[in-house]
Amino acid sequence: MATTTWELQGVTPTTIGATDSIQFAAASFGDPILVGAYNDSTHVQSSGGADLSSGNTPNNNKFISQSGGTGGDSQADWGDGIEDLDQITNAEAALHIQFTDNASVEVFDHIFYAYNGSNTAVGPTDVDVRVAEVGDTNFTNAGGSGNALSLGNRLTPATSHDFYIVVSASPTETGVKDDFVFRDELSYV
Repeated sequence: MATTTWELQGVTPTTIGATDSIQFAAASFGDPILVGAYNDSTHVQSSGGADLSSGNTPNNNKFISQSGGTGGDSQADWGDGIEDLDQITNAEAALHIQFTDNASVEVFDHIFYAYNGSNTAVGPTDVDVRVAEVGDTNFTNAGGSGNALSLGNRLTPATSHDFYIVVSASPTETGVKDDFVFRDELSYV
């Protein structure tokens, strides 16, 4: 049986359950992000509003620029200053997705994106979402299925496949932005 597990990485990873959400915030849990600014912290929030990642020192990946780095690389800050995106390691990425199956399988046609919560083709309303797989040189503005991040194929059969994703978000208008969803789609044989 195939299963997918999502974790917000940190000193201790926090599993993101089916009813939990990823909260992007300013300095601390619940702090609003100013329009045009990107997250200074990332958390796992329960459906009841609690910070499930409190005490786990969760990783944060902050988008800085799309092409201001070396040779046009995107730039980000993941806690130790502004660096080219392709310098981030698996352990420094905020999101870890693990796909497992009882049989050894290959994973391909894997995409990841954010949408408005009701139509997968439509990006989040008034939110700029930037994502990248560890090893990418540039971010993808992953709003809707047509702008999805393509993740690398895993063509060596195995019972477990790991994906490490850099995620960042910024409001483009004022107001609460809690109606967008991340989606992970893949094929396997």
